[in-house]
Formats: sequence, C-alpha cells, structure tokens
Amino acid sequence: MVAVDPDTDRTVALRKARFKVRLRRAAEACGYENLYQLGRVCGISKDSFKKYLSGTRLPNYECILRLSLALGVPCDWLMGSDEGPMLRAVLKARDIDCACKKKSPVTTLPSRERSRNDSHTRREAEC
Repeated sequence: MVAVDPDTDRTVALRKARFKVRLRRAAEACGYENLYQLGRVCGISKDSFKKYLSGTRLPNYECILRLSLALGVPCDWLMGSDEGPMLRAVLKARDIDCACKKKSPVTTLPSRERSRNDSHTRREAEC
C-alpha cells in the first residue's frame, strides 16, 4: 500500500491552480484572445493545453520554457513563485504596451525627424 501525503496533494493542487491563472493572465496580456492559439504557437497539442487551462495537468519543463519565451515571463513566475516588485512592474508595463498596440500603433518617424519629435512619440507609446 502506498502512503499518500495530503500536504503533497495540496501543494500539487495549488501549483496547478496558480499555473492556470498565470497562464491565462500572461496570454491575455499578450493579446491572445483565443488561448489555444498560444498552444499552437508553442507546439503544444490542444488536448494538453486544455488540461493546462483547466488546472488538471502541469506542463513538462520543455513546455514551460516554450510558454515563458512566447509570453515573455519568467518560468518561475509562470509556475507560481511569488511576484516581486520588479516582476509586477514588468507585467504592468506589458499590460500598458499591449493596450497601446490594440488602440493604435506608434508610427516610426524617419531618423532626422525622430529627434525633434521624440517626446511626442514617447507620449503616444505611453497611451
């Protein structure tokens, strides 16, 4: 008979719950309206990705790496480590950047005009 450690079961359940929330959060921040598109981009089967989104399965290390690279977030954060102030700032900046891209892209000026209009371009980029 195999002894089951209830603390281990709770830890795994908590990791799955955190992963699914963070996966959705990062995917939405990157503009993935159809979350399965992210799975396709990362080469993850729809069935496996569905299990990640529902919190019934955790991905292997290779899939975690692919997802973190595609989403631009650290593997540790995606797997549930606590957010530090630096990561919160990065995620907030990503949210702002994605919101700006959805509204209207910033036009790139020719190099000679860019220096005169840098402040205007920066304001547009900040929304």
